Amino acid sequence: MTIQDFITTTLNLKQDQIQNIHLIKSHNSLEIHITLVNKSYTCPRCGGKCKNKGFNNHPRHYQTLPFAGMSSTIVWHRRRFVCSDCGHSFSEENPFGPENFHQTYSLLNQLLIDLRRPENTYLSIARKYNLSVSTVQLYSDSFIHVPRLTLPENLGIDELSSRMSKYGGSYLCIFVDNDNRLLTEILPNRSKHSLSRYLEAIPLAERKHVRFVTIDMWEPYRDVSLKYFPNCIVAVDPFHVVKNLCQCFNRLRIDLMNQAVYDSPAYYLLKQWHKLLDSDYNLDNEPKYNSFFRRKLNYRDLYNMLLALHPDLRLAYHLKEMYRDFNRNATEDDCEERFQHIYEAFCESNLYCYTDFIGLLEHWKPEILNSFKRPYENRKLSNALAENTNMRLRSLMTVSNGYSNFERFRARALFCLNNHVYYSLTSRLTTLKRQGKKRGSYNKQSYLLSDDPNNSIDTITDHFIEE
Repeated sequence: MTIQDFITTTLNLKQDQIQNIHLIKSHNSLEIHITLVNKSYTCPRCGGKCKNKGFNNHPRHYQTLPFAGMSSTIVWHRRRFVCSDCGHSFSEENPFGPENFHQTYSLLNQLLIDLRRPENTYLSIARKYNLSVSTVQLYSDSFIHVPRLTLPENLGIDELSSRMSKYGGSYLCIFVDNDNRLLTEILPNRSKHSLSRYLEAIPLAERKHVRFVTIDMWEPYRDVSLKYFPNCIVAVDPFHVVKNLCQCFNRLRIDLMNQAVYDSPAYYLLKQWHKLLDSDYNLDNEPKYNSFFRRKLNYRDLYNMLLALHPDLRLAYHLKEMYRDFNRNATEDDCEERFQHIYEAFCESNLYCYTDFIGLLEHWKPEILNSFKRPYENRKLSNALAENTNMRLRSLMTVSNGYSNFERFRARALFCLNNHVYYSLTSRLTTLKRQGKKRGSYNKQSYLLSDDPNNSIDTITDHFIEE
């Protein structure tokens, strides 16, 4: 690409607009001196005819996109015009960048495109375009404005642990659009009071538009959803139910392991091979030599040995697998009947490890059954998108070495994870930088040297040592 093509492409100029281009190249930088074609102007104040007054004393410098690995600067020799009628003077139109800025439109546009990628940090963008980190943050705050977005029809609510949480909490609250797969809002606290204040400010007509709400098992989410979304169906994320079930089963497995003699076959199996009971494995694999039992065994052999260790372990395992099969294969039509059968089986087992899980099934039964509805694209109602969004938000915080400014984090996160949020280049700069505490007043003590022995060097030194 020639320098002429580079200028016309990146700066959105036409060939007939450029009168002269002159290059000054150094070791790692490039200065592009440009003079535009002289045009006739009318006075912006009175509309009278204007005449060319020559060039400004100091040319305008605009930092633009790097060219061939070198930092590039546009040096624009700008003309000035004066009105023949009213005497008003003004400069020619600026096609390169906003007034009072030092960067071109093309650089600012590319900077904001880079800000949309979560893997880019303020520091990496600043180094790429030879800017300071504070300048990149200022442009991000000024050009990215994220108002409150409309509530989606299928809303997912989840939380994110962060020190940015306000009002004494430890978690941020996130809203996602489960249908369009987008992040829609981040709130500074997940408490019932904070959620209620936020939703009360939203018109009732918009809140009535919400039909489905997916949550984890955080009680305030259900209470707030049923109160402020009158037409919604609340569903619990199936993953969290199964996670609680597996934790209960794991508690029994650990208790049995701690009761076994150390380094016994039972201890070895429960310690090393519990994965065969935790998740799905191909049990009929090729037998391999086991150094503990000193013979070849495959996964099925070890699996059968595990279940033979204790009748409670076998019963708890079969109940766990019964619920997992129900979670995978039940439909909206038969889920209630199958749920009742499973609930009765858990109650009749009298296993202490499932006491909390039985209470969970009782407390969240309607929401668990609602999760089997498939209103969109034959997908069950779940919080999978919210959990995935949580992971991406954690990645954004990790690559940035953590955020402490909630407003800045919210704007950047929504800009990165919602392609319906856009930026606008404006000449008005605003900042989301937090105002720190004002420096307190203090009295500076001065010690003047004189002939007075009380003001000697030794006396002053002793005074500071005592303090």
